[in-house]
Amino acid sequence: MNLAGARAWGRLLMWLEHETETDAFARLRRTPLASDDTARLDAFLAKGKLDTGKADVAFRRVAHRLRASHILFVPAVLSGIALKASRVRLVEYLTHQVRQLRDEGFDASIADIDTGATVERNGERLAEIIAARHCPTWIVTHSKGGLDTLHALVAHPEIRRYVDGWVAFQAPFHGSPIADVASGTKRARRISSAALKILGADLEAIGDIDTDRRARYMDEHAGAIEQVLRDVPTMCVGTVSGSSAGSASLMPDWPTGRWMASLGLKNDGLVPVNSTILPGSRFVKLCGFAHGQVATNHVLSGRKVEHVDLLKVLFALMLERSASQAAA
Repeated sequence: MNLAGARAWGRLLMWLEHETETDAFARLRRTPLASDDTARLDAFLAKGKLDTGKADVAFRRVAHRLRASHILFVPAVLSGIALKASRVRLVEYLTHQVRQLRDEGFDASIADIDTGATVERNGERLAEIIAARHCPTWIVTHSKGGLDTLHALVAHPEIRRYVDGWVAFQAPFHGSPIADVASGTKRARRISSAALKILGADLEAIGDIDTDRRARYMDEHAGAIEQVLRDVPTMCVGTVSGSSAGSASLMPDWPTGRWMASLGLKNDGLVPVNSTILPGSRFVKLCGFAHGQVATNHVLSGRKVEHVDLLKVLFALMLERSASQAAA
C-alpha cells in the first residue's frame, strides 16, 4: 500500500471509531429467507479452486439456452476509473469476462451507465437500455450495480419480460455499515463529498447504500421485489474474506472487514454477506474472496477461480434447476 493509500485507510479507520449501539446492524446478522445453493456450487470446488473441467461440462449442457440472449454486465459504484484502466489490461474490471464470452460466440456488453450516479438515475438508465435492445437478456451485476438493476426491475415491470435471469455478485441490497460511516456525520459527509467530487460522483450514490435507507427501500417495495423474483430467476452471490471467513489467509485483511467482523458480520471487506441476499432468491456463499475479486483481474491478483468459469457454473446451476422444475 502506498503512502496515499495508507493515509486514506487511516482516515477511514478514524471514522470507524464511532460508538456503535449494541443492537446496531441486527438486521444484517440475520440471513434472509432464501434458497441456499452453496452445496451445489461446492461440488465444483476443490480446496477453494474451481474445477474448470467440471465447469465446462456443466455449461455445455445449458449453453444453447444462452446463445440467443444478450449478457449485460452492470458495474459497481465508482468503477468508471477501473473500466478505463481495463483498456490497457493491467487491471481488468468485467472486460475480461465480456471478452471471453464474446470469443466463445456469446453476445455480451457492459451497461453504459454513470457509475457515480444514484440508484434511481441508474435504474432509469438500465430500464432504457434493456427496453431499447428489445431482446432476451441475462443480467450480471457487481456490487451497487445490483441495486441499480433491482430498482429498474421494480420501477419498470414492463422490462422483466426481456430478462431471462440475473446473477448478482456482492450486492449490498440491505446496505453496508461502511456507507453509514462515510455519510453518517457532517464531518464524514464533508470529507466523502470532497473525495467523490474529485471522482465526478454524487455523495447520494454512497448514501443509497446506507443501511437505514436500504431497509426502508426493501420494506416499502417488499411486494414488488417478491414479484420481481417470481418473474426473473435470480442468483445472489455473497463472499467472505480475511478474519470474516474464519480461516487464515495470505491476503492482507481489510481494516473495514475486521471492524465489521468485530460486530458479528461476516463480510467481504465492504459488504456483509447477508446483505447480498434478496429474500426469496437463490444464493451461494464463497469464502476467501474480498469485495471486487469476483469481478477484477490483474497481474498480481492470485485469483482462485477464472471469473468466466464461475459465471458458467452459476448459469448451469440456474438453468438446470429451472429445467428440472419445468419437467416436474
